[in-house]
Amino acid sequence: MALPVPAGARETAGTQPRSLADMPCPPMPVVSPERMTLIVEPKPHITATPPASATDRANYMNWATVDPEGVCRYREENRALPPATDRRVIFLGDSITEAWKPSVPALFAGDVLDRGVSGETTTQMLARFRTDVIDLHPAVVHIMGGINDIHSPPGTALTRSNIESMVDLARAHGITVILGSVTPSSFFQGSPDMAPGPHIVWLNRWLRDYAAKNGLIYVDYHAALLDGKLGIRDGLSNDGLHPNRLGFEVMTPLARAAIARALGRRKERPS
Repeated sequence: MALPVPAGARETAGTQPRSLADMPCPPMPVVSPERMTLIVEPKPHITATPPASATDRANYMNWATVDPEGVCRYREENRALPPATDRRVIFLGDSITEAWKPSVPALFAGDVLDRGVSGETTTQMLARFRTDVIDLHPAVVHIMGGINDIHSPPGTALTRSNIESMVDLARAHGITVILGSVTPSSFFQGSPDMAPGPHIVWLNRWLRDYAAKNGLIYVDYHAALLDGKLGIRDGLSNDGLHPNRLGFEVMTPLARAAIARALGRRKERPS
């Protein structure tokens, strides 16, 4: 028996997106180059970040309304990609991953792709895992997220299941997984009453143990950036949360070593 059509649906059905490919996307990227420069270009010390401009805020809110999962961010770039090589690596994450490419562009040469989206939780990362990872046929995926889970109202209640689901999806499609630790932060500028440091330590401990139990590669960026007080070392971040270019330069050799291990594992697989 056919289900009843809600009032008004007949008039609008022809104009609704029927797939992700039909989705009307705002111009990308939404985070302006000027805003990204505030994150990546090193300052001598951690300081308060100026608030986003009214234009940046309006653009971001519009994007969050029409595309809450962030699938628009890389849609056109994904469409323009050549076929994957057997060395394609995708970095999936939030603003920390998104800021990595402008900080160290050499890391993303060849078939290494940055698919970070500012502000995303692991729930949103999981929602776009097919479009930004599986459909691009990588050999390796580097998953790094969770800091926005800590900052969002649900906290980390879903973080572990989201990570586990992304790992399950990757493995089901023959993709080798690297798990990156959450980078250190002892405070959020927009939420001064929050103390994320202990939450980050707890989440990283779980990520490390989960990787060990499941044969995944774990990269400890936290230890490399730590100031000894659960925060990021002064000079390696401008805002106390995001690594700046100098911070990413500390992280990059660790990422390169993990990628080499992951690709090496694939060569060792029996044919």
